[in-house]
Amino acid sequence: MKKKLKYIALSILAVLALVAVYFFSVRYLDEKVLTSLDVPENAVPAGGDRILLATYFLDGERFYFKLPTMGKDTLMAFGDTGGGISFLLPRDGMSDDIASKLRRAILKGIMPVKYILFEEVVGDPDFPKPNPSRRLILRTPFNRVTKPYLLVPPMDEELKLIMDVQSEMDVFLGQTFFMNYSWTFDYPKQQIWVNTPLHDSLVGHPNTQKVGFKKNENGIKINGHPSMTIEIDGDTIDVLFDTGASMILSSDGKEQFQTDKKTLGGSFIAASIYKKWRKDHPDWKYYPNADLVGDIIEVPSVKIGEFEVGPVLFAVRRDEAWSEGMIASMDKVVKGAIGGSVLKYFKVTIDYNSELIQFER
Repeated sequence: MKKKLKYIALSILAVLALVAVYFFSVRYLDEKVLTSLDVPENAVPAGGDRILLATYFLDGERFYFKLPTMGKDTLMAFGDTGGGISFLLPRDGMSDDIASKLRRAILKGIMPVKYILFEEVVGDPDFPKPNPSRRLILRTPFNRVTKPYLLVPPMDEELKLIMDVQSEMDVFLGQTFFMNYSWTFDYPKQQIWVNTPLHDSLVGHPNTQKVGFKKNENGIKINGHPSMTIEIDGDTIDVLFDTGASMILSSDGKEQFQTDKKTLGGSFIAASIYKKWRKDHPDWKYYPNADLVGDIIEVPSVKIGEFEVGPVLFAVRRDEAWSEGMIASMDKVVKGAIGGSVLKYFKVTIDYNSELIQFER
């Protein structure tokens, strides 16, 4: 009996050793990807043809891409430059055509996940493709998934909330989708164009500014969250460029805004700046507990380059959300984000390759 227990113990130790070797091997390989010089397969040269994409604008402040699927259906894909990895929502009613193409992979060496290749979902070969993330690398089990894909995450409370407040969403397209392209978001005309590069000759133009990205030691972008600056009340504020910024209205918020909408396009600001605004400008409108997370404030004027626009709604977020959260994927600590409540006034062109952003009225 003792001999049998010994063999069992040795077998368990051997299995644990193999798991440990595998885990640390994958961790090493993932770290190598972060520091590599690899250029994504779907990077688009500056001379690519401009393409007008089929879209649907929500209240003129946020937008969905209309993804043409291989099965001739259309998926509504929410565009969020401030979001994370791109994914397909795990709906119960997923079509058999898509469900049959789901694949399995390993994330971070131990987490089993499902994904689907982008080319097996979208029927248009010219449609922009998400860039496989350098931070959340899928492996099968050692080989890295390098083709553009959509993650299919497990259902959790956050996803349930998203599906409740934005029930039309089928796909989420985050930072991994926008990287390596140049885009024009024309909010007044409700049009989105891709392959609209900005050239270095625009550097120094008052309505064009450099955007910052988190990079590895070789100067290669490892995240696609763009930082830029705005001016409010004479202060320059570093912010995230966030097309998907959404305020989820509480019952108080719906009453204060006199709406039955569950969400509004918005922007975000750090609590410390919000407190300063409330102290310096008690006349500025504010809406206590209007957002599920906290207060909303209406800023009369936001200046970007030569343009001043307003009014603009900002929802309040803890300072730690920026200094401890977003800093992991950004080049600097920002103090907020600009979304549809600012962007709705502009035609915005952002080039992730030349790292420039231009605002036009």
